[in-house]
Amino acid sequence: MITFIRRPYDRYTRVFLTFLFLVTGLAAAPVVNVNASDQDKTRETARISVLVATGMPGGTYYRVGLGMASLWTTRLRATGIRVSAAISEGSRENIEAIRIADADLILAESAFCTMAYSGTGIYEDNPLPELRSVTALWPDVVHFLIRSEAMRSGTLADLEGVTVATGLPESGARYTTQMVLGTLKSGGKSVQLRSMSNMAAAEALRNGTVQALTVTGGIPVPLVVTLLQENPGRFSLLEIAEPSFMALRDRNVMNILRLVIPPRTYPGQVNAVKSVGFGNVLATTSSLSSQVVYQLTKTLYQNLDYLTGVHPACREIGLDRAFRDVQIPLHPGAILYFRERNVDIPEHLVPR
Repeated sequence: MITFIRRPYDRYTRVFLTFLFLVTGLAAAPVVNVNASDQDKTRETARISVLVATGMPGGTYYRVGLGMASLWTTRLRATGIRVSAAISEGSRENIEAIRIADADLILAESAFCTMAYSGTGIYEDNPLPELRSVTALWPDVVHFLIRSEAMRSGTLADLEGVTVATGLPESGARYTTQMVLGTLKSGGKSVQLRSMSNMAAAEALRNGTVQALTVTGGIPVPLVVTLLQENPGRFSLLEIAEPSFMALRDRNVMNILRLVIPPRTYPGQVNAVKSVGFGNVLATTSSLSSQVVYQLTKTLYQNLDYLTGVHPACREIGLDRAFRDVQIPLHPGAILYFRERNVDIPEHLVPR
């Protein structure tokens, strides 16, 4: 059993991350010309501060979260909406942050959102019924990267008896890793897991402190791109073979997807690599203003080309896929936008 540890963002963290957002996020934003008249109107508009919890540097959540914050703040300047981005350990910490109102928006895997909303799985007796979805995002793909000298079969079996760097103790990545490793003959008991940040894991893999690492994210994951680009021939991606996928499905792992990393996704990757993963959701709670959520949803969908430039995984975002793998009710502000665009909304996603 995994114990939850709440680690809220304190005031210092918020200030630091807002500064980080201003320095790094807005640098990539499109320039919007605002004339003097518009500036006067903006000054008269009440400021609405929104915090989006993302992920760790080197991951897809982090990069896209910064891009979203930059986009929203730039495009919605006249409305008074200001969005800043926070570093986090990913899905599990993001859900806890939004539970205690230390975040207003989160990027999270759909499986964790479903469990949190319904109070099942790792959230048994601790439901979050006010959790609401805004839109589906992209599928997260589980990556296992191993040092080439340790690779034998090219599958998860190569991890038996080795040390693997994984996410921080209460991260969604670590939980997912343990779940996948549980399909090994040893049940994962022969694998030594070392919890560390993405950047620390990359350095440990380079210097041989660990023989493998695992990271989950929309492809291509920036950390994996860097490692394979800077270290040709030293590391290889492992395949999650059919027996492992079937074992996960037979254990009723929620929302599990069969995914493939296409050839040439990463430097030196010649063949397709079979893997597993989960859908992602942009989520909030019922307490966030419907008008704010409407504006955020509309701006996101009007600027998909910009987001795709931030990260290619955003190609997966679209009105025809807005509810893919989403199992929690939509926020009324998102419903307003989708109905405006004549998108059919599944009945189970309309709050009662």
